[in-house]
Amino acid sequence: MKIEPFNPVDLDYFPPGNTIEIPAWRNGEAKSPAFRRIINPADWEGVPVPPREWIVPGYVPHLTVTMFSGDGGIGKSQIALQLTAGRAVAGEWIGLLPEPGRSLVLSAEDDADEMHRRLDDIRKFYGVSFTEIGASLRLVDLVGEDCILGALMKGQIEPTSMYSALDAYMMEWCPSLTILDVLADMFSGDENSRPQSRQFIGLLKKLALKHRCAFLLLAHPSLTGMNSGSGTSGSTGWNNAVRSRLYLQTAKASDGSEPNKNLRTFQGMKNNYGEIGGKIDLEWKNGLFVPAQGATGLDKMATEARVDEVFLTILKRFNDQGRNAADRKGTTYAPALFAEEPDNQGLSKKQFADAMARLFKANKIRIDEPGPKSRPSRTLVPKAGLDAGDS
Repeated sequence: MKIEPFNPVDLDYFPPGNTIEIPAWRNGEAKSPAFRRIINPADWEGVPVPPREWIVPGYVPHLTVTMFSGDGGIGKSQIALQLTAGRAVAGEWIGLLPEPGRSLVLSAEDDADEMHRRLDDIRKFYGVSFTEIGASLRLVDLVGEDCILGALMKGQIEPTSMYSALDAYMMEWCPSLTILDVLADMFSGDENSRPQSRQFIGLLKKLALKHRCAFLLLAHPSLTGMNSGSGTSGSTGWNNAVRSRLYLQTAKASDGSEPNKNLRTFQGMKNNYGEIGGKIDLEWKNGLFVPAQGATGLDKMATEARVDEVFLTILKRFNDQGRNAADRKGTTYAPALFAEEPDNQGLSKKQFADAMARLFKANKIRIDEPGPKSRPSRTLVPKAGLDAGDS
């Protein structure tokens, strides 16, 4: 009766495979399983300690699996693709310095045309050609295909033919980073099952060690994970099985608002090999995410957005009532009048004056001069098509 050698990578489950038979010791016989790697620490005496290897120091360790989660449409695929380009040209990535090398992307979400468009903006950012990036990058378009890598069979996650195809191509291309986009399309088990999640991660760890490659597994968080800000997905087995976990979310002010829809917060959430990577504020600009310049001041932005909205609400009411609210100081000076209104929400004349300046700059209000030409009045009005709350 054959016994597959114990593999520490698999830890808490007997790994799948055609050669597996029930070990004799499980049938009550005295024979024990054979350990494949038994270590005597004395053998390390005088041997240099191997350095820890990283794809991105502090965020993506080498030779294991990192999970990168974020809500759909938030930019995970884009940022992951930027990482492959940064590695290809030995450049920076969202303000970090990844280890240069070959990358492989399996995409079940973005087809070839979409990846072409995205990579075009990315290569322009780096000032390089497709040829230069292509020397270290391969993209696999799996949109519309059966791209399951681990399937549930008889209560256990088994490798599929697509898993075998990945294994074969990794042997051919020799990437040091493989990106899987996205978990929901490549795992057909129950995401809420701890054993199944660990079995799937175990399959990826096997490939990571076999091909000396890191895996970046893109995933969607659960509603609980998004609401809590943890970014976790399904069972705690996913978080526990991976050695590192990253989370991308919209940048929020302390009151939970999102004053700038172009901002994201990238953050390390777990790192078994050192200090957890800190937060990085990113901004969508010219077709890719880049580090936000200076302090984002999200709380300040949220406050300003609220003041602007109150200004427009009161201004609209003045317009409907036929009351003048002007930009020039005097009896009809809008900031002074608005600060005296009962629904001013406690805002001061200065805050309303600052809001008026911002709204003029944003082209959201204009000056109207109704009345006869011989004696026109002067009042502020919202630009056509702008309702209160659109600030």
